[in-house]
Formats: sequence, C-alpha cells, structure tokens
Amino acid sequence: MRFRDIMICTLAGLVGVALIVGASTRLDGIHRARQEMNLVSNEPLENAPPSLAFATVAMGAFRGLVVDILWLRADKLKEEGQFFDAKQLAEWITVMQPRFAAVWDFHGWNMAYNISVAVPNTQPEERWRWVRNGYELIRDKGIEKNPHSIILYRSLAWIFQHKISGVADDCHMYYKRELALAMRPLLGDKSEAEFAALAAAPHTLAEVTKDEKVAEFVDGLRKSDPAFADDDKIAANYLSLRQNPARFAPAAHEVINRWRDTETLRTFDLFARAYQLRNVWKFDIDLMIRLNERYGPTPPNDPNDHGPLNWEHPDVHAIYWAQKGLDTASKPGTYSIDEKNTDRIIFHSLQSLFRTGRIILYEMPGQKPAVFVRPDVAMFDTLNQEWIKRIEKYEELQGNPKAVRGGHRNMLINAILTFYQGGQHAKAASILAELRRRYPREEYNIPLISFVRRRIAEELDRPGGKDATELIDMALREAYFRFAVRDDNEAAGREQWAREIHDYYQREMADGTRTALPDFDIMRYAALAGFWEDPFYPADIKMRLIGRMKLERPELLNKLVEYDEGLKKFLEEQGF
Repeated sequence: MRFRDIMICTLAGLVGVALIVGASTRLDGIHRARQEMNLVSNEPLENAPPSLAFATVAMGAFRGLVVDILWLRADKLKEEGQFFDAKQLAEWITVMQPRFAAVWDFHGWNMAYNISVAVPNTQPEERWRWVRNGYELIRDKGIEKNPHSIILYRSLAWIFQHKISGVADDCHMYYKRELALAMRPLLGDKSEAEFAALAAAPHTLAEVTKDEKVAEFVDGLRKSDPAFADDDKIAANYLSLRQNPARFAPAAHEVINRWRDTETLRTFDLFARAYQLRNVWKFDIDLMIRLNERYGPTPPNDPNDHGPLNWEHPDVHAIYWAQKGLDTASKPGTYSIDEKNTDRIIFHSLQSLFRTGRIILYEMPGQKPAVFVRPDVAMFDTLNQEWIKRIEKYEELQGNPKAVRGGHRNMLINAILTFYQGGQHAKAASILAELRRRYPREEYNIPLISFVRRRIAEELDRPGGKDATELIDMALREAYFRFAVRDDNEAAGREQWAREIHDYYQREMADGTRTALPDFDIMRYAALAGFWEDPFYPADIKMRLIGRMKLERPELLNKLVEYDEGLKKFLEEQGF
C-alpha cells in the first residue's frame, strides 16, 4: 500500500474515532429527552397484556422502522377518508409506542372527531359511540400508560368541553343528553352529604359483602338472575335493574322489593354507584369533592359557599380532567404552554357553565327526555374568582396573560347583561363596578341603565326594527319556556327585559310609524303563538304552559285562542 493511501486511511480512522467520541457526549442528553417524552421502552410495563409485552421487546431496533411505516400508512388512510382502517393501524401503533403520549392523543382525537363525523348526523347514536371511543381510549388506556403526560389530560378535557359541550357537531344535544342520563343514576341527590357517602363507600365487592346482610342481598340477586353472576358487572347490572326492571328476571326485582327502605340496600346502592364512578368513569371521588368545594356554584349572599357541581354537564368532566392533569403532570413554578392551555380549559369550562350550566331533562312519555341548556348564574362568582387567579398566575410566570385579561373583560361585560335581563339589577351593578375598577375606561363610567341601553343600541344599530323584533321575540319565548318549567323568577326577568328593549326602541330609535314596533301586548301574543308553533319545544311543555296560563295568565291565553282556531279546537277537545 502506498504511503498516501496509508495516510488517508489513518486520517479517516482518526476522524471516525473523533466522531464516535463526539456522538457519545450527546447520549446523556438524548437519553434524558427520551425519558421526558416517555420513549424509553426497555423497562417492563406493569400489568401489560402479552401482545404489548412481546411488541416492546421482540422487534428490537426494527420496531421504530415498523412504527414509521404504520404512521405513514395511517396518515394516508386518514387523508383518503378511510378512518375505520386507520383506526386498526392506530391500535397497532399504540401497542408498539405505549409511552409516546402523542400517539394516544392523535388516535383518540381521530375517533372523536374524524370518524364520528364520517357517520351521517341521522345516526346520532353511532356518532356518540365513536365520540365515546375517542375519549375512552385516552382516559382508559393512554393516561394509564402515560400518567404524567399533561397533553393527554388536556386532550381528554377538550373532547368534553368542545365536542360534547360545544355546538360544532350537529348531534351535540344528543351527546349532552346521553352523558347526563349516564351520570344521573350515579349521583343520588347530588348533595354534599351524598358525595361524602360515595367517597366512603367500599371499593370492592369483597369489601362490601363483609357485611352479612349485604352478602345475603347479593346472594339473592345471584340466585334471581344469571346476569348477577359476574362480579365485575354486578354493580352495573344492579343499577340497570333499578332503572329498568323489565330487562331482568321478575325475581330480581322481587329481591329489591324485599330489601327496599333498608340500610342494607342503601349500603349496596352506594357501593354500586361509587364502583361505577371509580372503575368506569375513572373518577377519584375525593377529587370530585375538592372540585365541588373549589369550583361549585355559589349562593348570591355568600360567594365563598360552594355547592356541588353539576356532574351531568360535560364541562364539569372537562374541569375534572384538566385539574387532574395540572395536579399530576404540571411543573409548578415554570411556564409551559401545555399547562396554560390546560388551565384555560378550566376557566373556559366555568364560563360555559355560567352560560349553559343548567341541563333540563324534560321527561317525555314513551321516549327519551327532551334536553335544554340554560344559564346558571350561580356559577358567576366562581368563574370570576378563578379567572382572576389565572391572570395573576401568568403575570407572575411572565406567561403573557394579555389574552386572558381581554377574555375576562368581555366576560364581565356580557355578565352585566345576563344578570340585568334576568332581573338581578343589583348584581349587574356590582359587576359594572368591578369592570370599572379592573379595566378603567371612560365608556364604563356611566350609570347601569345607560350601560345597558348602550348595549341594546349596539344590538339595534340598523333601522327598520328587525333586530329589535328578534330580540324581543327571543326574550319572550324564553320567558314562556321558563314559566312552563316553573322557573318563575327567570320568566319574569326575561319578560321585563323584552319590555325594556321595546320601550327603548320606541323611544330612541323608531322613526315614526314606518319603523315603530307594534304594541308590546301584541308582540307578547305573537311570541306566544311562535312558541306554540315552534317544533323545538315538546308538546308536553306547551300543554303545561297552557295549563298554567289558564289559571294565572288567562288574558294572554284568551287572546291566543281568539286568533288561533286550531288551538281553540285542540283545547276544546282536551277539555280546557
């Protein structure tokens, strides 16, 4: 070999050694990064199924290449709209990358959003199944494998806040009803004492049946119907029996009747409900209680006295999982955009509860209940306090709370109008005072009535009376709905708000008879007729409204009957 070749080989060898030494200095940093992203896979997984245990060790260095190929294929299938095939690939990817949180995040979102809307909106039950599949994948499997990944808690909370509580999906009201119906049997009377009793309930069937009477009751259930033979399903089947006895053998209901009104039945009932909350919904009941105490609604006379949250509402589930993420996976004292976004879910969900926190499930004969959402003004003080805390937190962390402050200011402005139109003028005035103090602007330094009139004027900035008519009609229809469901204070507030809009428009904006509105009594009649004809409101609610009006507002009902022959004939047939 020539000297020149020897020198080249020697130099190449030295360079290679130098590169290897240099690369080795980066191993510690790479290893730390892999640990932070939960990509270390050579540690044994606890309670792992055989398929997962095999996949994490058998493929060795080739596993990453296989995963890359599956990712590319899954992404291509998603772009082509083949969401169901993409789901199968997603399951394989999660098996091989169980500690990579982004995998669970992506595939949970894919099911809740992409696959669900691939189903026609005429099949809401099927859509709901895919939404559930999405959040259950993240909640039951993703978080179990990655308990310290805040992005999974945030994504799970987001599905409840945006997909179920929001209005973007055509089937959102179906989702709200199904969630509320699923939660209602588990919560009892929803009091603080009930939550405490649930938290104290035994965790396992073996534990609760240490009580001889409870063991005797359970033995009776097992003998009455084979459905109660499976220990893992006995709690769910018991609750189903209490709601729908026809699904089980008649002997099973006889067991319930024999133990009715006994402490034994109460004990097992608490166990069954707590078991479902813990094992199906994955709730820590002690955390539920702490959230009630921190975020629950407050009475108007004591903003520090919190009642239980409405756990039938999807935004309360969003709050739970966001708070769970902050408690489990946040890094106190440091600024993180993932933590900030998780925080934002909490106060935005509180804002949603203020706007739509009352879920009214109106029972309908022979069919599922009609569902309505209405504001819960008792959530305002909690919302306000928590929003201020987030502003202070991110000011301290230098996390640019400008957008958080801007959202808070807009919330206060809207809250003034909400309380005013509900007849709570003193509360509206106190919120206006806070708005002036926190966000001083000349435009806020006016009396409450002037502030409200300005907001009305902003809504009615076009001539012709169309916007005023719509606002009055909406307020009156809401008043009739509240009157029908015996929410009389809100009904009176909405009617008064409609009258104030009418009077303001007639006085300040009407341009002679051409743009003047009809008399308010005529508009009340028109709104009532519209309510009666609106298919959004079930017939049973309409009949309840008519029944109350016959006794309490006969003058309005008589006018409606006078002009509506169809209604007159119907009422005569019903014996009104």
